[in-house]
Formats: sequence, C-alpha cells, structure tokens
Amino acid sequence: MGTNFDQYVRKLRMSEEKLMQAMFNQQRLQIMSLGVHHDEYSDAYLYAWSEGIYPFFEDTDGSVFQMPHEVYEEFFQLSRAKVDIISKYLDDMWLEKKIPTFYELENKFNTRARDEWSRIDLIHICRYLFLHDSFDGLFWKTLLTPMEHPSEAASIIRKFNRVEDVYFM
Repeated sequence: MGTNFDQYVRKLRMSEEKLMQAMFNQQRLQIMSLGVHHDEYSDAYLYAWSEGIYPFFEDTDGSVFQMPHEVYEEFFQLSRAKVDIISKYLDDMWLEKKIPTFYELENKFNTRARDEWSRIDLIHICRYLFLHDSFDGLFWKTLLTPMEHPSEAASIIRKFNRVEDVYFM
C-alpha cells in the first residue's frame, strides 16, 4: 500500500509543478502583453519577464501587495540569487571606484568554465541593471570599455523598445 501512496504523491507533486509552470507561462505572457500594448510596468520589469530574469529590484517587503513575479521565483531562468550576487558585486566595485570592464567581470565569475555563470547571464543581468537605472554613465562606459568587451555586450546600454525588443515566445 505504501508504494501506491508514494506513486500517488509523486504524481500529485508533478501535477502541481506543471500547474505552477502553466500559471507562470500565462503570467509572463500577460505581463508582456500589458507592457507592450498598454505601456504598463517599467522597462526593467518588462525586460526581466521577457528574458526570464528574476526582477530582483521590484521585490516588495510585505507592507504592500506582492508583485506578480514574487510567487514564481523558481521559474525564472536567471535566479534571484544570481541577480543579487552580480548587483552586489558591481555595486561594491562602483562604491570602491574599481569598476571592472566586461572581460574582467567575466574573469571574476569564470564564465569560460560554464559551470555556474555564462556570458549571456552577465549580459542579461547587466542589461536589467542598466534598464533599472542602476549606476551612472561612467560606470557603464567603463564596463563597456572599447576592446574590453565582446560585441554582444554592447546591447546592455541599447535603447529599449517595447514593441521590437519583447518577443512572445
């Protein structure tokens, strides 16, 4: 009898996981649609949902209603923890006036090993930070020093266009 019960519980968990994934997918499409067609949400929030980045800076503290993303933390491709780690590191470097170039950032997080971090992780998180108005112009100019970043990293500071940059996939 224990085996049947264990199988039932396992199936129930899988069903719950699938239901939560479906709800996340639906919420994602709704946020993107409201952002693109009705100009709702900030560019940073819309970009985060579009690219699967946990929108760390929009977390609430319990004194107001939760934002839609807060119940779906585990479904974002780039976790809350990763955004937190990069943002704290870059903030520390900015405050110490030791702003890294993008290649230095890649070396710090060992993106070549491809274990925990990738180049695209760093690009996406930096773009989210840029769209959130984190740091100043000197910071971004230093991070993207000519010849000290891959060409795709230039997209970090590109103007965000809701209609052209959000893909409903």
